Amino acid sequence: MATSCPATTAGATTSFWGTLIWLTLASIGLLLVTEAARAAPCWGVALLATGLAFPLWLSWRESFLFSRRALLAGAIPAHCAARRWFWNGRFGSVLLVGLALGLALLLLAFGLRLNGHQWAILFADALLLALLQPLMRRLVARQIHPHLLGIAVRGWPLRWANLLLLALAFFVLSFFLLGAPDLRQSSWHAAVEQSFQAGLHAAACPGLGGLIGCLEAYEVGSWALAQHLIPRLPAPEWRLAAWGLFLLQYGLLALLYTRLLLGVLTLVETRRLRAETLKEDSTLAKTFILTILVLAMFSLYPVLRLRDFEPSQLAAPVREVLTWVDPCHDTLDQNAQIRIALDSRLAADRERLSAEAGQGIAMEVEGLFAPVEAAVDTYLDWYFTVVGEYERLAALVVGDFPQLMGAQLDAHLFAATDFPARLETLDRNLFDGTLARLSGVSQDFKVQIEAQVAADPCARATLNWPLLASLERDVWRASVAGTSGATVGLATSFALSQKVVASVVAKVGTKKSVQAAAAMAAKLAAKKGGGALAAAAGATAVCLPTGPWAIACGLTAGAVTWLAVDKIAIEVDETLSRDDMRAEIFVVLAENKEQLKNALIQRQTALIGYLIGTIETTVDGVFIPARDGW
Repeated sequence: MATSCPATTAGATTSFWGTLIWLTLASIGLLLVTEAARAAPCWGVALLATGLAFPLWLSWRESFLFSRRALLAGAIPAHCAARRWFWNGRFGSVLLVGLALGLALLLLAFGLRLNGHQWAILFADALLLALLQPLMRRLVARQIHPHLLGIAVRGWPLRWANLLLLALAFFVLSFFLLGAPDLRQSSWHAAVEQSFQAGLHAAACPGLGGLIGCLEAYEVGSWALAQHLIPRLPAPEWRLAAWGLFLLQYGLLALLYTRLLLGVLTLVETRRLRAETLKEDSTLAKTFILTILVLAMFSLYPVLRLRDFEPSQLAAPVREVLTWVDPCHDTLDQNAQIRIALDSRLAADRERLSAEAGQGIAMEVEGLFAPVEAAVDTYLDWYFTVVGEYERLAALVVGDFPQLMGAQLDAHLFAATDFPARLETLDRNLFDGTLARLSGVSQDFKVQIEAQVAADPCARATLNWPLLASLERDVWRASVAGTSGATVGLATSFALSQKVVASVVAKVGTKKSVQAAAAMAAKLAAKKGGGALAAAAGATAVCLPTGPWAIACGLTAGAVTWLAVDKIAIEVDETLSRDDMRAEIFVVLAENKEQLKNALIQRQTALIGYLIGTIETTVDGVFIPARDGW
């Protein structure tokens, strides 16, 4: 049965604040060293790389010796000579010096390519590592010998936890925020050449510039390949896994930076142990320095031979290699002219489609509003009736007059003519017509490009024109969306109809004839009570000879008289006001008709521009996997 190990006393450690200070100084030092390397000559770069190589070497040597000694302790008895020969690992330590130097140069090249966001992540990681170290030591303190605790923690849990978290941070930054330049419509070899040339001039030392150029070229080439292939994978989980594997390339930087900080922690703990035990300095620094001197002596001859070498001499061999990899490399200029011609034709087609859409919309909107305009007289027929007048009087009493007038306008002009449904049908027909015209454009382009490829096979390889497949895919996506508004982010047809109705109701309510009619209705409402009593009294006097039936006769005669008077007043009001009200309502409808035309034209123009002008590209020219890689 497994039992827990007894508690042990940890070896010498540094306080959290001490650890944080050392790690922060290491991060600042890395920043200063990389900036110094930008303008340093090659011998200066060698010295800077040597300074970075020492903590890297310490970290790798510590892991190397820990693994070796664990193996030797378990496999070979302590009194055997083989164990003594291999225990110190001097030959392996010397070999690790060369590895550390190469990785230090690589870390310098990485550092010169980092932006502000990535440097912020590195500084935040120094804080994270300072927090993780005491936690990891407490977790494994019962399982490890005290004198090996720091080595074990740095060699396994601390290193892997920091490496995974740092790599995850770089993945999130690249996947969701930074992305890369959009290379989907660019020639990959041209982008690789440009990035290599840009990296070549990023440092004063040609060797370091060449290393930066190679990293830039690799990154651009891999991004170009990923942007073309990963979004085409059939399932979202496959695409996410592919992006995860692709962005693991940033794990190399995470590994180098983690090793650098762990090497600093090793150096700090080693010095503290020596101070506490009063031991003299070990041969660690001597081994590293002697190995560096030997390597410098062996590298002096090739350095002297290559001191007059110009990196520009590599241009011709690089061009030959690119031509071998891509036989169509020399046809870039020719295909650029073809693409310019295709772009010009595409722009002309976009203008033509927009003009055709505008003409069709103008005719369709006229037909859409024709029933609404015809229903104006129906609305006025209701307005100039006794029933209509009493409905308005009742609304005045309860304070709902504007709501009543708006509801009646909506009911007679729009609901009765089925305006929202007809507008939705119109919008759908316009959308389908645009898709049909775009399909014709794509077919024409397919025929033209197939002719270009038949005449020059290199056009397919170097033209890199993904318009046709992308156009068909985006048209399909747009049709699935259901409306053009859902595609280009504009209002839906339902929202447009609601806007038209609300605008007509609001504007009609501000017209002079309507306001005058409302004022007149208010005055009549105030006089209705007195008029009703007078009519009833007069009718009762007339009906006195009827005897017992005088009251009933008077009420009936009064009501008839009252309604007759109201009818006459309404007819007089209609004669005076109907034409003015009708004209003002038509003015409002004409204004909203033009606004609806402009809104529909805007929708179709935006749809056409979306499906043609921005296919396979992003507005900012940046490819962000979380946004564009699906």
